[in-house]
Amino acid sequence: MQTVEEQEFPQFYHRKPVRDPKQQSADNRDTDGDVIEIDADAQVPLSASEATPPKLEEGHFTYSENRKGVSFEKLFGPYTDGAARTVLTDPYIRKPYQIRTMMEFVEMIIQRKPPEDQISIHLVTGPNDGDIQKQRELLDSITEACTGSGVDFTWAFDTTGTAHARDIVTDTGWKIVLDRGLDIFQAPMRREGFSLGDRLQEHRMVKGFYVTYVRQKRVAS
Repeated sequence: MQTVEEQEFPQFYHRKPVRDPKQQSADNRDTDGDVIEIDADAQVPLSASEATPPKLEEGHFTYSENRKGVSFEKLFGPYTDGAARTVLTDPYIRKPYQIRTMMEFVEMIIQRKPPEDQISIHLVTGPNDGDIQKQRELLDSITEACTGSGVDFTWAFDTTGTAHARDIVTDTGWKIVLDRGLDIFQAPMRREGFSLGDRLQEHRMVKGFYVTYVRQKRVAS
């Protein structure tokens, strides 16, 4: 079991001496016979500005309570790149802070996409019986905020009342399964002044959660 520090800063832990590539066998074993360790957290793509596009792979990743360094950019960015349509199903995009997190997901998509691309993001969620009118207004405000951005944001309520799964599905063939949906960050401590976590997700502590990447057949356009 890795500590929070090991997950946040994998580059400083479990480092092995650099060996001559000729001494490494084809099955990823070094000359001592040890299997070369690859840290799962280090595999998560860092940003859209990397010179070489990351290799997208299926896999299951678990994130520990209270760690930092996690963002939508790292978790979802490379897997949503190139998608003309992305559908997010999360029955708990209901309260203002949850809808604000939905807006952050949309912002991530806008920042990564080429300016000339026109794409759509569709949310399927459940109604907030406590204040459904406020929920509608906030979700509609995301649609309005996207005007002129090249992103068409739409949303709909799940009328069956039976939806519990939380996932992201793209028309490029990726399904991202989330046990907590987008609600992965701990609530910020209320205090006067400013906090980097208010604007930068990497500086927020997360709740314990997992994410699973599954490759599916591409959706015909």
